[in-house]
Amino acid sequence: MGKRNTARKLAMQALYQHQIQKGHEDEILEYTLNKDSYIGETKDFATHLFYGVLKHSDYIDQLITDFAIDWKLDRIAGIDKAILRVAIWELLFTETSVKVVIAEAIELIRKYSVYEAIKFINGVLGGIAKNRIELAKKVS
Repeated sequence: MGKRNTARKLAMQALYQHQIQKGHEDEILEYTLNKDSYIGETKDFATHLFYGVLKHSDYIDQLITDFAIDWKLDRIAGIDKAILRVAIWELLFTETSVKVVIAEAIELIRKYSVYEAIKFINGVLGGIAKNRIELAKKVS
């Protein structure tokens, strides 16, 4: 598994834990990153993703609500929200290609969620990807 692929998984896991436990984010991230041995680059990117999502969580959640037509945020499974949050942040705040971000999100869905979520996640991320540049400009 690649460094960035693993980092996305770790960020998603830490965000999911943060959602459930409402604990201190530093402790949750520290636990997630140290439950196994990961190289520095992987930990650094996971940390970057995790804190980036937390910093912009209100905006990201609003985008999920806007692009998940007829779905309220509280109806979306926690693991799916965590995967969406990581992918949306990466779409808006990095130069990673849209195809890579969406493919990685779909791979996480396949491993950690239900098959039916693939179409939903793909639709939300596809809508955001089409508007990626203008949506990124709205964030300060």
